[in-house]
Amino acid sequence: MLVPEAVAREVVRKLPNLPPWVRIRKLSYPLPPEVIGQRLGDGESEAIALAFETSASRVIIDDLQARILASRLGLQVVGTAALLYMAKVRGVVPAVRPLLDAMLAKGFRLSPRVYRDVLRLAGEDQES
Repeated sequence: MLVPEAVAREVVRKLPNLPPWVRIRKLSYPLPPEVIGQRLGDGESEAIALAFETSASRVIIDDLQARILASRLGLQVVGTAALLYMAKVRGVVPAVRPLLDAMLAKGFRLSPRVYRDVLRLAGEDQES
């Protein structure tokens, strides 16, 4: 998984050691004009730009405004919670709830509705 430098800087504040499958990549080009001037964080802006540079099949974005822009620009967008669900379906992780709960404890923001929906889809909505 490629992440731009701005995302790596944001993540390292809460997760000092990135997993070995995460590769940090510097942008090769300036931000595209479609991204400049939008009210996005550096991480979201660079994630969209990197997705274009690498012709990524999808981009992981949680910020609503950035998701709308990325979709409008033709990128396939997936959120972190959905990514965790897909990881469970593929057998990469055994459960979604402990990962989401750990992320929420570290300051990750997720709407209660999305939290419930993902747990329901993962078959974990009745756990305590």
